[in-house]
Amino acid sequence: MHCIKNESSGSVSKSSSSKATEIIELTINEPNDKDQPKKEEVKDDRVGHDVEGLIFKKNIIKLYSHDDVDQLEKNYEGATRDHANRVKSLVARMRENTPEKRLVTIPDDWKNICDALESDFPNFFEAIRFIRNQLALSSVSNQTLKFPPVLLVGDAGIGKTEFMLTLADVINTRLTVIDMASAQSGSTLSGSDTFWSNTKPGEIFNSLVFDDVANPVILMDEIDKAKNGGDYNPLASLHALLEPRQARQFQDLSVPEIKIDASHILWIATANKIDVMEKPILDRFTIFNIDPPSTIQMREIVKNQYRRFIENDPAGGFFDKEIKGAVVDELCLYHPRKVRKILESSFGLAANSQRHYLIVDDIRECNISDKKEKSRGMGFMSDCT
Repeated sequence: MHCIKNESSGSVSKSSSSKATEIIELTINEPNDKDQPKKEEVKDDRVGHDVEGLIFKKNIIKLYSHDDVDQLEKNYEGATRDHANRVKSLVARMRENTPEKRLVTIPDDWKNICDALESDFPNFFEAIRFIRNQLALSSVSNQTLKFPPVLLVGDAGIGKTEFMLTLADVINTRLTVIDMASAQSGSTLSGSDTFWSNTKPGEIFNSLVFDDVANPVILMDEIDKAKNGGDYNPLASLHALLEPRQARQFQDLSVPEIKIDASHILWIATANKIDVMEKPILDRFTIFNIDPPSTIQMREIVKNQYRRFIENDPAGGFFDKEIKGAVVDELCLYHPRKVRKILESSFGLAANSQRHYLIVDDIRECNISDKKEKSRGMGFMSDCT
């Protein structure tokens, strides 16, 4: 979450007001006061968010209407017991939340974040440059975190999903990951029709209604593997959801009474190939073709993944800060995704031997049950020296 921190030692409380401009009471502790707080009423467009500080009111938006929730409840007053109980439970959950959600803003250190991404994912340079430009655009406007739908296309194992998960983490917004390969119908995204007795909302509804942000990241992994079953096409709802004007009136099939503004969602997708996908869907994405890392890039990826473990894992302090060159050479024989898995196991082997460093035998032993994934046999790269 990004907000403006309250730097004073005083407290902040929001007073009730029906006016467009909120009244905020600021309690200011003056150094020379005799333990008597001085109160001052200040007109401001800010609203209290939490004890850590304030968030601009302009970054709070209303995604749906209370009237629609009331209408939903009325529509099911005479319904069957199962349907009535389902709606009663849903309405209760919705009223426990608020339709007003915050728009996450770009991190203050967004330039450093992009620099770090380029270092950790050197073969994603073009995609990172695109993200950097979008963050720069936000930095000179209202600071809101936003970018057009992005689709990364490339071979399995080169780090597409890892890159997207890392990006979602560093930009500090909510993340929903959807495995499109296992999606059987459009209900995954936009809910199932009320005709079905077990109807339930989809991921879009759940994210926007029950979380606290208006611009979450929705990551659709392996979108090219979504099973197209005609009327049950998992990607059908994307025709509207990826178009901002239409997305402002999104209706989940399970709860059609509620119109939700889904136009602020940050859409990210991955695919191994796109020739099987519909052109109208592809036209809605900015597409980046990701090549396997070069020899030099692969060496940097290995070192960065090693460094990330040392810096982030509780056991990291036990090991040497730098990885040995021979171990880098061995790890370069695998895909980036495989490198991460092998490293995790190799650190365990080294710890069991009370070694503060990894050796080549650690790498080979951790891969002994799955040597077919070695990149030599897949034409990934034959030499990393």
